[in-house]
Amino acid sequence: MRTMGLSLAAGVVAVMAAGAAWAEPTYVTGQVAEPTYTVVPVAERLTVGGVFADASLEMKVIMLLLALGAVAATAVWGMSLGKVGQGDAKGLAGALARLRIVRSAGVPLGCLAAAYVMFSSFLAISNVRPAPSLTVVAPGLAEASLAIVLGLLATTVAVICERHLEGRIRCAAA
Repeated sequence: MRTMGLSLAAGVVAVMAAGAAWAEPTYVTGQVAEPTYTVVPVAERLTVGGVFADASLEMKVIMLLLALGAVAATAVWGMSLGKVGQGDAKGLAGALARLRIVRSAGVPLGCLAAAYVMFSSFLAISNVRPAPSLTVVAPGLAEASLAIVLGLLATTVAVICERHLEGRIRCAAA
């Protein structure tokens, strides 16, 4: 038991020493070599539109649903403002219900879409040798991030519209 502890400790020290040697900066003629970065030409840059265009059909549908959810929440809110104070409780209850649907579905749908993209990306990466660089992986990560952003956007817009409409209803009832 004691020798196992000593060999484990020796192994940890060896790994730490190897890690420290690996982390040492590279010297070129007495100076530290700095990595050189180049900016990608404008025609090759990744944009939000490019991420959407390269997405699979099911991801495009989900992203469009999330974007339309944000627009729909704003439209429902705008159409419902005129009903406040007119005694149209049924219409206002329906508007609040629609806003709650968008509020409740935005983030989970965006996260589900992101998980789907990341899962399929990781499956693809695991079937390629040698492992691809971050440049190859970045568009998939950008697509997953876009799905999360759209889900958060739809939910945030719906929450703001719902809270404002509820506040107006309370003020009108008082």
